[in-house]
Amino acid sequence: MDTGLARAGLRWTRGMRCCDALGCAANADGDACLTEQALASPDGFEPRPWRGWEPGHALEGTLTARAIRSGDEEMIAFELLFHAAAGQDQAPERDVSVSALGRLSVTVGGRARDGDWLQQRPGQVFRYLLAMRDGAQRSEAIASALWPERGPSAVANVRYCIFKLREQLAEHGDPADSLVRRDAAGYRIDLRRVELDVDAFQAKATAGIAAHRAGDTVLAEATLGEALALYRGEFLADDPYADWAFSEREYLRAMAGKGLAAMAQIALAGGRLVGATEHLLRLAQLEPFDSHVHQMLIEVCLRRGRRTEALRHYHALRARLHRAFGEQPDFELASLVAGMGGRRREPGLARSRREPSGGLAFDAS
Repeated sequence: MDTGLARAGLRWTRGMRCCDALGCAANADGDACLTEQALASPDGFEPRPWRGWEPGHALEGTLTARAIRSGDEEMIAFELLFHAAAGQDQAPERDVSVSALGRLSVTVGGRARDGDWLQQRPGQVFRYLLAMRDGAQRSEAIASALWPERGPSAVANVRYCIFKLREQLAEHGDPADSLVRRDAAGYRIDLRRVELDVDAFQAKATAGIAAHRAGDTVLAEATLGEALALYRGEFLADDPYADWAFSEREYLRAMAGKGLAAMAQIALAGGRLVGATEHLLRLAQLEPFDSHVHQMLIEVCLRRGRRTEALRHYHALRARLHRAFGEQPDFELASLVAGMGGRRREPGLARSRREPSGGLAFDAS
């Protein structure tokens, strides 16, 4: 049912009234709602025609209601079977491209829509709707998240920002053609029209990590390479202090870290130290305080004979940890060099205190 409602431009959310979700005004007899009509009959009602009501996204279907009784309680179970109305057999064309990993960028109908508006309030609303794209958002929720200090007056500002946002995202200058839609639950992005780099990254990274875990290094390296090419920066990087984006930002950062760890493992296993260095450099940038990651990077530099580079990385890590936490790295550079001296090393990872009996492990699971 959720999928069918989404195709009709609607969203089911927990706690929604049946009149909003099922369109009682258009599908019930008289002024009653469908639930009331079903409760008026001992067994609910027989299949009847049903039709969606949002212009341009109408679907036809058959609605059945069954009465369910448990003790003194009585409930109604609806069954809605959809079939496509005329002109609705195919999903709309994905004509909007959004890059949200790194600096936000938008293309509509093949034309870039970047500009100052992305840094202004309509752009803030767009960012928020992207971060909350799994569900519709009411004006009050948007206002509270973006401008909590303004109180109730911010709700009117949200509506104006939505109007300006629709102007920016309309392909032919018609706001009604925008991908920002409104249903009974609030405003949302019409994801059927959007190619979003975040979703592509997540799908490819998940598949690549799974392939690596299964031992298919060829597929893992190819898939993770595509995923990491999409990760041009943190989610909505040009709005770094947005607390409503924090959860997804950290999740995507962790996924990128696992992908880079897997790529470094694959490169080291193949004796490709230069490639491993590139992946470890990116991983160290994602995890600037992780001694474990920096130890791996430094050891690979030493194995390549890049002693000056290894020393530079070590001093930078030590200064960073001391400045932020008053701590020192949990390994000594001299001990690391001494442990490597005079020994022929096979392609792989150095030993560490964390893994005394084997290779230094990445969290690529």
